[in-house]
Amino acid sequence: MPIKAVVFDLDDTLYPEKDYVMSGFSAVAEYAQAALKIERAKSELVKLFENSRAGVFDRFAKAHGLDEETAKRLTELYREHKPKLRLSDEVKQTLVKLRDVGYKLGIITDGRPQGQRNKITALGLTELTDEIIITDELGGAEFRKPHPKAFELMCERLNITPEQMLYVGDNPQKDFAIKQRLPVLTARVFTHNALYADTEYIFGIQPDFELKNIKETRMCLQ
Repeated sequence: MPIKAVVFDLDDTLYPEKDYVMSGFSAVAEYAQAALKIERAKSELVKLFENSRAGVFDRFAKAHGLDEETAKRLTELYREHKPKLRLSDEVKQTLVKLRDVGYKLGIITDGRPQGQRNKITALGLTELTDEIIITDELGGAEFRKPHPKAFELMCERLNITPEQMLYVGDNPQKDFAIKQRLPVLTARVFTHNALYADTEYIFGIQPDFELKNIKETRMCLQ
């Protein structure tokens, strides 16, 4: 059955997630300097992140003797900031070309809705795709990938069957195990410095295709 729709993951698939992380650290650092008189906060946050992604702002607050409420405020600033992001020419051109030759385009992404919506807006993806589903908006984190609900809803909205969808993602822990529940074709794109590149495939389920870059998506459709 021919593919009629190409659906993408967002983070580390359509843009490098580290760009969002750095944008968020910049926003927090501006606040830290203005309100807390802490200099060079961004470089410190980057070092903490490179050491461990867990509890970056809690560790930053502890290092500077800040209370729990301030640590919470830093986390909120990060999550709510309007990121400075842009699609690469390669990604934008790929989306435009796929649409031009008749494929429907969608995005299925996990994450806190406000943060994901801010990313989507910054990247201009609403205008470049037909449907966008943030799994957390379907009823909470329980519907994050590889739960099939978002994929079933995407098929309904695009008027396709699962066999007519190609899903392109990056994360071995989330993006390809949908094949256990639905006959979706999958492809993994290897984004430079992707945050979850070294994780194991959940349930041992691997993608149908491996792509060096997003441009190679069209090779899966031939």
